[in-house]
Amino acid sequence: MAHELSELQEILQAMAAQKDRVKDRRELLLDMGERVVKSVSHQFGCKQEEVAILLLSVDGKHLRFIAPRRFAELGSIPTSKRDSIAVGVLARRSADVINNVPMVKHVSFFESIKLKDKPSPIQKMVTTPLLVRGQPLGVAEISRKGETVREAGPDFTPADAKRALEIFDGVAPYLADARPADY
Repeated sequence: MAHELSELQEILQAMAAQKDRVKDRRELLLDMGERVVKSVSHQFGCKQEEVAILLLSVDGKHLRFIAPRRFAELGSIPTSKRDSIAVGVLARRSADVINNVPMVKHVSFFESIKLKDKPSPIQKMVTTPLLVRGQPLGVAEISRKGETVREAGPDFTPADAKRALEIFDGVAPYLADARPADY
């Protein structure tokens, strides 16, 4: 895992270094988000559409998707929305493992959006804050979807949460660096 993370960090560093040369920094940020998702989904054995990255808006009032890329156009989650799992993780600044997501009150609007096949509900999820020097940048979610808990695959463990936290702690500074001032 350490090798994969350092390789990912090198790629993100090179991408972030282009921030002043690109026409649209938002596109660069979304490209970086896709690169992170590709690596994380491979490391966790899940589909790319089961990984989400949300950044805190500049005013701190919303979590905005950078991945999945299609969600970047669909809206945001207000940080005042207390039944959002992502907002709770952001507020606590600690990772969370939920292996019975349908039983937890949460914002499910984005689950209903078709990315590839028919949308399946999130059954299990690891959610981790994105922090840069202790300050919140956003939240990342790694989920397992399926019609049933069993169909979704194995439960997430505290070790998965720790690994997700390590990965996202390692990539957050690059996302922060490339982020447009108005995003």
